[in-house]
Amino acid sequence: MRTRLTRILVGLIVPLGVVFLYALVHEGGHALVVLLFGGSVTRFQVNFFTSAPQISYMGINDPMKRALISLGGPVLPLLLILPLTLFMRRTRSIFVQGTILLFMGSMLPTVLLSGAMAMAYGFGAVGSTEDIPKFILYSGFNPFAVALAFFLLLAAILFFLLRVGRAKDVAVNVVKTLRGTSDKRASSLLGRVLAAALLVAVGVSIVRNTVQPNPAVSQPLTYHTRIDVDLQDVRSDSSRYHTFEVQSPTTFDFVYSLMTQSDVVLRLINLDGEPFVFNNQDSIVMYQGSESLPLAYFTGFTLLEGKYALEVSPGSMGTLTMYIDSREPSETDLQYVELIAAINDGTFTAQSYQEEGYELVYEGKVSEGFDQLLVTLPRGGHGRKLSAFLVGEADATVYYVADGKYHTILEGLRATFGRGLSPHRDEGEIRVTVQGDEAMLYIYISDSSLGQS
Repeated sequence: MRTRLTRILVGLIVPLGVVFLYALVHEGGHALVVLLFGGSVTRFQVNFFTSAPQISYMGINDPMKRALISLGGPVLPLLLILPLTLFMRRTRSIFVQGTILLFMGSMLPTVLLSGAMAMAYGFGAVGSTEDIPKFILYSGFNPFAVALAFFLLLAAILFFLLRVGRAKDVAVNVVKTLRGTSDKRASSLLGRVLAAALLVAVGVSIVRNTVQPNPAVSQPLTYHTRIDVDLQDVRSDSSRYHTFEVQSPTTFDFVYSLMTQSDVVLRLINLDGEPFVFNNQDSIVMYQGSESLPLAYFTGFTLLEGKYALEVSPGSMGTLTMYIDSREPSETDLQYVELIAAINDGTFTAQSYQEEGYELVYEGKVSEGFDQLLVTLPRGGHGRKLSAFLVGEADATVYYVADGKYHTILEGLRATFGRGLSPHRDEGEIRVTVQGDEAMLYIYISDSSLGQS
């Protein structure tokens, strides 16, 4: 009875442990390359039952380094094949041999999958959210050449395992030992069935979370950090779900998917208490509302040195997925910072903003009042973008009203650049609510349909 129970427990624990171990070394490969390049790992997760194993990192902007980080997960664990194969040949423990075979058996399909993903990316059948497509995107390598390299690598590994590791002989020996004599086969049948069921369940879970980790939301083209938040878990004493530090001026792109039916407020906070140049306050409202958003953008914000946090209001329902990308500020990014500085010191004029493709549609003073109409725009508006600048001490909120819905485009900020506006069936209106003193407001629109009937 004890032997039977032991067989069952081993049949359950070993396969689960092998799958968890592979997830650990896969994400560890990503993390190791991040550390080798001088970056910092901000999140390390291998809980594959609830979400895809993943890491998040900061401090690395070079495309080739990012490519190698993406490649580190599927490739670095393969380096373990040589020592494990040599150890498998020397040990006489059937348990150890079987565990090593299972572990290497979990790695080989990933090599095949990597080649298949490279081919699929080359044909445009998959996006760039998985490791190998990300590697191809950042490196610029030919996807079909990458696929061929992985298929050749798989052939080389199989040759090594069969000829050097004698994996076939080892496997036959392990199977014979586990099967035992004919009168013991029935007693071990339950253990083998449970082990097979567990492997299938774990495999389905991993495939589901890896291939389609969040079917309800979209994903941006590139990002280096992803944070998944269950809004029900957010409490008043733990509303900050991500903190990070900026060592030198860096431009950040925050792209998020929000699934909710309750009021939600997203904020970016300066933990040092220093005011942002964008609004002269130590926090910025990224989003406020109760609308589900498949993909929303809060991009192009150049942050100076300091410590920051992302915060979500407690008491909400739903899910939030935040994607973060960062890069060295371009000349244009630095010009935007100069524009904000001009707004803060009152020297901004209509000629200060000279972005190509943008037309000044409103320039004038706005005084205290509620829901004041400023500009009417034609229906349609595919690809329409807006930039707005508020000069003065007034507290103003600018809305874009279309198809009966209000979209906040400027609140708690003094400027917004290239804010995308959704297309609509009816005319769109830009409205403003002002509290306090008067202020000068400048609104620019980029839209090929302007001036058309």
